[in-house]
Amino acid sequence: MESIQTDNETISLKKIIVNYISHWKLFVAAACFSVIPAVLYLVLYPKTYEIMAKMKIQEDKDLTSSGSMGLGEAAGLMKSFGLGGGSVAGIVLDDEIAMLSSNELLKKTAIRLGLNVTYEQPFSFIQLYEDTPLRVIPDSVTQYNLKDGFEFKIKVNSDGSAKLKMKETGETYSFASLPAQLKTPSGSFDIVCTETSKIQKPFTLNVVVSPAGWTAEDLQEIIQIEEFSKNANTLELSCTDYEKKRAVDLLNTLMEEYNKNTDAIKKDENLKMMDFLDSRVQSVMQDLNGIERTIEAYKISNKMTDMEYDVQFYTDAVKLFREKIIEMEAQGYLIDLLDDFVKDPKNKYSIIPPMLSVGEGEKGGAVSSYNEALLEREKLIKSSTTDNPLSEIANNQVDKLRQGVVQSISNMKKSYQLVLDDLKSQEKKIMDKMGNVPTYEREYLDLKRQQEILQGVYLILLQKREELALSSGHGRDKGLILDSAYVKYIPIGPRKLYAAIFMVVFTILIPVGYLFGKEQIRSLIIEYKNSKHS
Repeated sequence: MESIQTDNETISLKKIIVNYISHWKLFVAAACFSVIPAVLYLVLYPKTYEIMAKMKIQEDKDLTSSGSMGLGEAAGLMKSFGLGGGSVAGIVLDDEIAMLSSNELLKKTAIRLGLNVTYEQPFSFIQLYEDTPLRVIPDSVTQYNLKDGFEFKIKVNSDGSAKLKMKETGETYSFASLPAQLKTPSGSFDIVCTETSKIQKPFTLNVVVSPAGWTAEDLQEIIQIEEFSKNANTLELSCTDYEKKRAVDLLNTLMEEYNKNTDAIKKDENLKMMDFLDSRVQSVMQDLNGIERTIEAYKISNKMTDMEYDVQFYTDAVKLFREKIIEMEAQGYLIDLLDDFVKDPKNKYSIIPPMLSVGEGEKGGAVSSYNEALLEREKLIKSSTTDNPLSEIANNQVDKLRQGVVQSISNMKKSYQLVLDDLKSQEKKIMDKMGNVPTYEREYLDLKRQQEILQGVYLILLQKREELALSSGHGRDKGLILDSAYVKYIPIGPRKLYAAIFMVVFTILIPVGYLFGKEQIRSLIIEYKNSKHS
């Protein structure tokens, strides 16, 4: 029984194949007809190219990381405090890709190139770029406040006059000559002729004006940004376009806007940090002047010259402890600065300067986590709207981390105080043994130690301010352009393979579909007639 069924299926399949072969003329006709759309595709589809660019993301390093600018004891203090320069955090390429593909950055790029206004000739699907005979330029207010797009047709006559008709509303505007200003409910626009017009008057153009944010969304789909390799801080940018100059300008302008944006962020942070350092320098300088006047008055009242040479034997015994106490008190002073900075309401969402992150040199500390959260919050605010619920979440996260920083500072104070008390206790034991040392010598050493602490802190602040000024003025772009945008030699469209696949599919499917449908209709008709006779 199974053998008979198999034979029947084989006979049925052969019958179908023979039936199709008997209609070979239909397949030949379909093959000939498929040539027409395939040729039209190859001829009419604009030749499309791939445009590439490469950019290396450079790390922000201190200019003086190889040396300490010859500041003597300050260099040693900075090393002991972990402030001797170097990068605080490495580069996260995902963050840089997010910035490059952000709506705000692409919006600036679109506005700069005028991509939010497109021009097409009638019965053409190709958007003009450099060869457009006129340009529609929104004013600065309209450029950023335009909420909805609109489309119109403009016709420029031989005498230079122009007539404009809105597509949606049908409103018309007439201009005696160009340039002219178009005022609509959406905003104000300048219509100007280009200097070199390849299209002679009269001519007609279809113009579409879109909000820059919409154009930025389209560019996010067009531009591809990928890591060049896992072991390199290099990004590869690419896009495809039939207008080569437009695509080249797009990638080059995007990289320029990225460098401008990162430079503006860096300058803003440096300006805030410079203001903080200036205020600290002035405060420390006043304290230093005060202690120097106190030492001068003390020497005069006790008729002292330079007691250090007279008591060299005794001071050697306490030298080690004095250095350690100076180091610990300087760290305590920096902790107080950090505490003042964090508790100041003005600095609620300000990044804590790396120079104040005592004991936080390792990645993952409270201050480092707090700074990273602030950076993420700032990027989120700049790349999204103000009413974004993620902004509130970021603020709550920052507030919680700030509480952790305050607690960390409190713990550091207690820890440093315990160590300092222990050092002073051991110093006191040795000083008590110096029974023949006059009281005023011990008092003088205490004043001298306070002076050295303030001098060390003062030099640290001066060095950090100088490094900040140098890093702000050297003008190094964060994104080093390795390859400016260039056009690949071989076009990616139209593709002959696609045309060939279409011809094969069309040649097979259309005749088969026609014959199958014809057979089904015939069967239905016969079945209908049989049922009617019965």
